[in-house]
Amino acid sequence: MRIKRALLLLPILLLSFIIQAQAQSVSPTEEADPNANISWPPPVYVLRGEFSLRGSANLANMVSYFIEYRQLNDDLTPQADNIPWLPATLPSSAPVLDDVLGVWNTVTEEDGVYELRLTINIRGGDPVFARVSPVRVENNPPPFAVVATATPDLVLPTIAPQPTIAQAVPTLLPTPTAFDPTPRVTPNRAIDVNIRSGDNTSYPIVGSLRQGESAIILGISNTGSGWFRVQLVNGTVGWVAGGVVTITGDIGNVPRVSPPATPTPIATATPTLPDVTITGLRYDRGQIKQGEAFQVIVTVRNNSGVFMPDTQLLCTIKPMNVETSANTGSLNAFEQRDVFMPARTLTTGGGGNVTVDCAVDVNRLVAEIDDNNNFFSITTQLAAP
Repeated sequence: MRIKRALLLLPILLLSFIIQAQAQSVSPTEEADPNANISWPPPVYVLRGEFSLRGSANLANMVSYFIEYRQLNDDLTPQADNIPWLPATLPSSAPVLDDVLGVWNTVTEEDGVYELRLTINIRGGDPVFARVSPVRVENNPPPFAVVATATPDLVLPTIAPQPTIAQAVPTLLPTPTAFDPTPRVTPNRAIDVNIRSGDNTSYPIVGSLRQGESAIILGISNTGSGWFRVQLVNGTVGWVAGGVVTITGDIGNVPRVSPPATPTPIATATPTLPDVTITGLRYDRGQIKQGEAFQVIVTVRNNSGVFMPDTQLLCTIKPMNVETSANTGSLNAFEQRDVFMPARTLTTGGGGNVTVDCAVDVNRLVAEIDDNNNFFSITTQLAAP
């Protein structure tokens, strides 16, 4: 009987030794930076469901931070550097000091042993990392972890079941922070986005929204240009085109605001070529719907003091690849006008998003100062029939 008892205890002791050794191996040799760390959960901890991750992200010149996770090898060692990390939380730019960094929903993850990594992006410097390992995700505990089953002649060491551990520390955890509904924009291209003093490209540039940064939405242009009034992290307020950013948060209560008056062009050397550009896109109604005809309204402008001859304007509605085209008509120096494209009806895609890509002087038949500003796009939900 003693031999049988020893054989049953051996796997438990071996597992405990491996986990403790792994936890010691990842313990930092220096005191953790109090402004860049994950303080909860600690190593050798069991997570299930939605779990609040606590710590600090409060470094100077911080642009943003986020938390990732990655499964460990069977021997509890980290995977190779080329194995990608997966996002546990959305990026945030708000400093956090000894509070909730985000909530990781582990429900869809495979039960197993993982490591967590906090990444803090620093403006003009290398990212700062902080790791915690190992932690166990166990959304489906084995039956023996839920219902104690002990044989009369076998006395096992008293081990608090993992659910009890998770429930024994609620006083250490604040109520999970709700999803931040603040409306924000982030660049949707691999380049910095210009912030201008008004809602089209004729206004001067007052700043830039860099990759990895976000800006708070303060308003939407009441001209229908699709531009947003935003505030950068450094406090700069300006306007950004809706076609070059991704929107997060709730914009239902964002106010409609008037942009400043169109600036008077600064006197420069007399140009020799025209420069037509698309400054905005909108629809002839508040919402487009499957099965109903609608029109795309394109705002075009000649940014040059040189006469711009009539040229073609083409819009493609994706993913349906429906096209609509019209002519701009000739544009005098610095003239701006709205072009109403022929009506189109979308017979599929209700409930999903559609993107309207428009281009002026598609075949580049007219020599211009700048051909790179001849494009504009907007993405909108197509209402179901």
